[in-house]
Amino acid sequence: MSHLHPKLLERLQYVWLVWRRLRDGLTASPRHRGPPAEPQWTTSRDYCPGDDYRDVDWAFCARQDELLTRQCQGEIDSHAYLLLDCSCAMAVGEPSKLAAARSVAAAAAYCALAESQRVGIYAFAERVVAGLVAVRGRSRFAKVLNLLDAISPQPAAADLPVAARALVRQRQRPGPTVVISGTYDLPGLQRGLENLSYHGYCPRLVRLYDAQEAAPDMLGDVELFDVETGQARLVTVTERDLKYYSQLYAEFCDHLRRYCARRAIPYVELCAGWPERELLLRAMGVRGLPAEKR
Repeated sequence: MSHLHPKLLERLQYVWLVWRRLRDGLTASPRHRGPPAEPQWTTSRDYCPGDDYRDVDWAFCARQDELLTRQCQGEIDSHAYLLLDCSCAMAVGEPSKLAAARSVAAAAAYCALAESQRVGIYAFAERVVAGLVAVRGRSRFAKVLNLLDAISPQPAAADLPVAARALVRQRQRPGPTVVISGTYDLPGLQRGLENLSYHGYCPRLVRLYDAQEAAPDMLGDVELFDVETGQARLVTVTERDLKYYSQLYAEFCDHLRRYCARRAIPYVELCAGWPERELLLRAMGVRGLPAEKR
């Protein structure tokens, strides 16, 4: 049974149509200063299903009765990468953070493929556990969905530096790299993002959280379970404890926001419990649109 929403493709088409007007967001290449340059067509290749019909060399088609797609200098091998956290912490919540992460990854991949970018996906916990080499064309989106659908939570904590090093070692063409994670390992996040930035991979960070993580609703005697260590502990939670937790949580979020701002890393926080349409639009950088009812 698929873990992804049955209406996901319909929603992704809508998200892409809205997102393409912005020409910005998770998988967009960094903007360059100065006036926009005219496209310089350098070569052609055989047409592949999913290519933009606007790039078809119609003059050649009329003469030779063959479909060729023109390629523009600087866009021949545009890559985008997705690093998807599938650690045990992503199993938290209902729906889980991993379920939301799958949808966000699908939206980012769909928009990138629709814009003729090559897309590579790597799922990681303490190591990279699944991957898809860079593919191109909307016809390859089925492979993306199959990979995302097969990803399950791993019995280990997330290690972004290990995933970043694995991507860099592949020596593929650098491009925008979307990190989708729900970890609270702040030093690990920073090291991984810095490694990606150093090697030119232009990281973006999507942090997923569960509503109970942001504002836990518990008082009295409760049993707390650590999903990373598997240990359980009986504790008595007071109003003072909740206030202190809220302070620590706010400090963590504020520190991460300021860190990303200093490093010019696009950053977005998403609640896994939001309706899927709102979740995807916010993930792709779209604001101000009404949320869809469940």
